[in-house]
Amino acid sequence: MTSSSAFDPVNMVERQLVAAANGDAQAQKAFERFILDETLFVATPEAPAEEESRVLETDTMVKLLNVPLSDGRQAAAVFTSPQRVYEAFGEVGYMGLQGRALFEIIRTGPAVLNPGQSYGVVWEPDVMTAMLGLPVQRVVQKDTRLMLGSPAEPPLDLIERLKDAFARAPGVEAAWLGLAMWPEDQTQTWYLDVRTDSPDREPIQRALGAAMDGADLQGRPVDMIVKPTRDADGVGIVLIAPTGSTAAPRKKGWLGKLFG
Repeated sequence: MTSSSAFDPVNMVERQLVAAANGDAQAQKAFERFILDETLFVATPEAPAEEESRVLETDTMVKLLNVPLSDGRQAAAVFTSPQRVYEAFGEVGYMGLQGRALFEIIRTGPAVLNPGQSYGVVWEPDVMTAMLGLPVQRVVQKDTRLMLGSPAEPPLDLIERLKDAFARAPGVEAAWLGLAMWPEDQTQTWYLDVRTDSPDREPIQRALGAAMDGADLQGRPVDMIVKPTRDADGVGIVLIAPTGSTAAPRKKGWLGKLFG
C-alpha cells in the first residue's frame, strides 16, 4: 500500500485508505473488509451521454480500462472516486460498483487501486479471492499424496461460522473440516470437504464466503473440495453430519495421529 502527503481525500473511502496506509497490517485488513460494501469506480472507454443508474444483467460484457504493471501484465484500474478516474484517464466513462461485486468481476487478474496516485494498492487475484472469503484455487503440479487429519487445536470461531452457514445453505448434505499437509511445499491448510448432489455450487461458495468474512483462520488458508454424497465420509471435525450417521470423526494415516 503506497502513500504520500500529496493526497487530499474527497470521501470516506479515501479517508479510510489514508488511515490504512498509515496504520499496521490490521488496519489494512480492516480497509479491505470495509471497501467490500462501499462504492468503487472503474473507467470505461466511452462516456455515456448522461449519467444514469442501471442493473447489469448476468453475462453483460463490460469493457474496463487497464494499466500496465512493471512485470508487463495488465491490471484492472480501480478508483476510490470519479475524481481519481479523471486524474488518471481524463474524459472517459466510468461506473460505480459495490466493491464486492466489482472484485467478483475482476478477480481473475491483478488490479490496481488509484494508479498513479499517492495512495493506492496492488491486488493479486488470490488476494481479491481471499477478500471475498472464497477459497483460493490450488493447482497441483504433479501427483501429490495429500495427508489429512483432525486439528489438535480446532479453529473454534471458523467451525461455528461454517456450521451455521452450511446449515442454512441449500443442497449441503454433509461437511467436514480437517487439517491438510501438502508435502510438496510443507504447507498446512484447513481442508473443507463438502458433500452435495446439487449441480449448483453457487450457494456453497456464498455460504463459505459469509462464514470466512472476518473469521479467525489461525494463519492458515482454506482449501475446499465438493464431492457427491455417495463418496466415503470425510476426515476431520464434523460440521454437518451425513444423514443417519452417528460415527465420531475419523482420522486418516500418520497425520491424523500427529495432529489429533
